[in-house]
Amino acid sequence: MSESTVQLLLAALGVGGTLAAAILTQALQKRAERERRAADDVRRWHAERFRVAKELLYKVKESERILWSACAMLPNEDEYARLRQSGHTTLVNVPETDVPPHSEDPRVFDVVSLELVREALEQAFRLLEEAEHLTAEISILSEGATPTAAEDMFEVAWNAVGALETTRGTQDAAFDAVLAMKDPIAMFQAAVREELGVTVPSR
Repeated sequence: MSESTVQLLLAALGVGGTLAAAILTQALQKRAERERRAADDVRRWHAERFRVAKELLYKVKESERILWSACAMLPNEDEYARLRQSGHTTLVNVPETDVPPHSEDPRVFDVVSLELVREALEQAFRLLEEAEHLTAEISILSEGATPTAAEDMFEVAWNAVGALETTRGTQDAAFDAVLAMKDPIAMFQAAVREELGVTVPSR
């Protein structure tokens, strides 16, 4: 083999090696870029899921607090019966003329009690209307147990509002309905923690 042929082969090998290195470098760069974009997507969706879950949890827990306080203002069984006899099915539509005037006796369902219950129901309705939109967002953003837990929590919260709004129930039934919100809230929190990989330190 002549010297010129050897030099040509060496040159070809050098060019081939350089070209292979360039191709490999480009392939590695593209792979690294894909992995970076995938990691960015994971971080972005993780943050979005956290935001929506946090907002939903806040609105449901705030409605729980409001409804729990309102339970103490509800009518007793005799007062419920009088309201039903007057044709009222919901406390929201009871006119102030159909309840006693303001009384210093906290056991009497008077105009002040009626106003406080109405305000609580309006606040809870508003919070849960917003929560309904967040529940829909979670059904799109999340998977696994989280969407189901969100729907269950939302449903129990609506039931609690209905228990306070109706004149066909009792004060005890309303308390029980609000108390029933506790477990679904805890289940939703647990589902979100599992989905987002949040570890809560043991006490």
